[in-house]
Amino acid sequence: MSGLVVFVAAVALFTGVAAVLDIRMHRIPNYLTVPTAVLGLIYHTVAPGGWGLAASLGGLALGFSLLLLPWLMGGGGMGDVKLLAALGAWLGWKLILVAFATSLVFGSAIAMGVLIYNVLTRGVTVAGKKFIGKRQSRDRQGRKRRPARVLPFAVPVAMSTWALLAWLVTQGF
Repeated sequence: MSGLVVFVAAVALFTGVAAVLDIRMHRIPNYLTVPTAVLGLIYHTVAPGGWGLAASLGGLALGFSLLLLPWLMGGGGMGDVKLLAALGAWLGWKLILVAFATSLVFGSAIAMGVLIYNVLTRGVTVAGKKFIGKRQSRDRQGRKRRPARVLPFAVPVAMSTWALLAWLVTQGF
C-alpha cells in the first residue's frame, strides 16, 4: 500500500507543479522533468510494486516520441515533450498512451471553451474586419494587444493524469 501512495503522490505532485509552472512561466524547466524521469526509472526498478526498468524505459521512450514530431514542426515546446517523457517513466508505455489520449480530450474541451469565451467577449475578426463582439483592446501605446498563449499543455496533461490516478486507485491498482 505504501508503494501505491508514493507512486500516486509523486505523479500527482509532478504534474501539478508542471501545470503551475507552465501557466506562470510558459515553460516546463529541465530541473523538474529530468530528475522526475530518473526517479521514475529508479522507482520502477527498485520498488517492490514497480513494473520494472523495461516498462519504465518503454514509457519514457513512448512519452518522448508522442510530441516529438509536433515539436519539430513548431507545434509545441520541448518542455511538453520532456513532460510526457518523464510522465511515461512513471506510468509505463500503456498508461502514458491513456494519459496522452485523455489529455487531448481535456485540451480540446478547454480550447473550445476558451474559443467560445473569446468570441463572446472579443468578437470575431476576419482579414482585419470586425464581425462580432466588442472593439479589440489596445495597450498604452495604442497597439493592438497580442493574444496570449491560452492553453499551456501541462494543464490538460495534469487533469488527465489525475483522472487516471483516481481510476487506478478505485480499481485497486
